[in-house]
Amino acid sequence: MTRWRIAHGVAWVGDADRIALVDTRRGAQAVPMHVQAPFATLWTALEGGPVAQADLEAAAEGVVDEGEEAAFVANFVESLGGIGVVEEVTS
Repeated sequence: MTRWRIAHGVAWVGDADRIALVDTRRGAQAVPMHVQAPFATLWTALEGGPVAQADLEAAAEGVVDEGEEAAFVANFVESLGGIGVVEEVTS
């Protein structure tokens, strides 16, 4: 089962409409970022710790068109995982 989480060292505030975050692991090179809706909805779903892929897809219901949840989650993970602020839990 694939699970995802907010990477350790990422500080953030916000809600399902928008998130402000900073990757504190980058030290002086840290640049604040904004995550806007609808991605912010999935970000807040990760708040409680590792979340199963299926649960992220459930969080996407009502945010995207029916049947598009898996693609939306994949786009979220690719975008934010690509910059290291969301990561797959392997253990």
